[in-house]
Amino acid sequence: METAPKRRRHKMHGKRGSVFVHEREDGSEKGYVWQAAGDDIIRGHQRGGLKCRDLSAEAVFDNEKTSPRIEIPRVVIETMQIETSNLRAGDIAAFWRLFAEARKQGISRDTHSIKLSDIVQYLGLNSLHRAKQALARLSTAVMTLRLNQIGARGTIRMQMIELLHDTDDFAALRGHDEMFFRLPEALKLAVMGSRDYAWVDLNAMTRFASKFTFPLYLKLCLEAGKHRIYRNVPAMTKFEFRAFVGMPEKTQASVLDKTMQLVCADLSGISGVRRRFPISIAFDDGKLVIIVGSAAKKLREMKPAWIRAEMAVKQTAAIDAMPAEKRKLYPSLTRFRQAETTIGAPAYRIFGLWSADLHGATSFPEERIVSMTGREFLDLIGKVGVDEVLEYWTDKRDFEVLGVAGKWRDAEVVEHTASVRIPVNAPKIDMDDLIYRRTVVGDDPLPPKPSSFAEVDDDEIDF
Repeated sequence: METAPKRRRHKMHGKRGSVFVHEREDGSEKGYVWQAAGDDIIRGHQRGGLKCRDLSAEAVFDNEKTSPRIEIPRVVIETMQIETSNLRAGDIAAFWRLFAEARKQGISRDTHSIKLSDIVQYLGLNSLHRAKQALARLSTAVMTLRLNQIGARGTIRMQMIELLHDTDDFAALRGHDEMFFRLPEALKLAVMGSRDYAWVDLNAMTRFASKFTFPLYLKLCLEAGKHRIYRNVPAMTKFEFRAFVGMPEKTQASVLDKTMQLVCADLSGISGVRRRFPISIAFDDGKLVIIVGSAAKKLREMKPAWIRAEMAVKQTAAIDAMPAEKRKLYPSLTRFRQAETTIGAPAYRIFGLWSADLHGATSFPEERIVSMTGREFLDLIGKVGVDEVLEYWTDKRDFEVLGVAGKWRDAEVVEHTASVRIPVNAPKIDMDDLIYRRTVVGDDPLPPKPSSFAEVDDDEIDF
């Protein structure tokens, strides 16, 4: 029996991993990704999971200089659902602060500890009592994850944290407020086995007014870390939004509208060092449309590209042969290899273009290079260092001469939305009802008029 010949597949078919953009003969592009397999796969237990120098000093509400980041696995972002309804936005932010502390101390440990004063400073509270209340609510809250790995398969229901003692025990303590806690075992397994993840800014979460902002923000962080070819934030109707963030099906329309407005305000309000990528929000044709820009790493955080040994020797020798004053104008070979990862052109060609711009800046100091004169360009190197100027140059320079202009740079222009207004569902009023003064019952009827009003703290309102 004759068998049909096998259809030849592209050499990149079915691969997953780092991005490779293939340009077809007709000029169009197709994105593929390499497969990381065997020893090349880096799992969560091999990564630190934190980006900061001092977690306790930087994870502070009023920190405007740095923004510590935690690594959250993709499977956690996509499948985590909180079943308990009495949590508040600050409680969920506190949970991720505990998670960050666990990553710092080692996620595989059975128990972890944190100072209550760290929670107070992180949430920007003025009361130790309120921090203990948040932790007490977390200790009774339940969440679910859908996992598929050894030791954790299917939908798993778990307690968010386990406190190893009563928080009231700290009332009499002086100078020592350490609290011991335990994370769910399934969550730790998901972290240790993860290969896909998102970097999330810890200090951005402390400013959220709505607890329903968290699942959407984590999703945006995940998408912003991808290449634009694979980035996708689906447009959502109000009811799709309600399901996505985990609101009850019986939520009244007016409450849903208010929650959407709060969530959009939270996302638009991310600013300063906490805004690692832009978020554009619009409400068109009854759908919430969100576009995120790139959260690409800085040049110094990029993985250096591979370079042939002879090219490395040639480039290094060319710099070593220069006078000492001129050598100060050239970054290290590693920086050019990182620039190759960012730009997509060979490091030696980037080196050549950098040399040409330096020569032009020296010979023609009044001519402009990347939005500044040659004299300003050289002065900037002297003031901030050649590495920082190379990073700026890499972002601003037109690389058309290297054949890589406009491949994705132009597509990354996303303006951060300052504010967006969500249309409110007002009850329809019939004119006959107004004329004959019949009662109109909307989706959110007014409660009976109270005889007195109770004092309620804004933090007690469950958005």
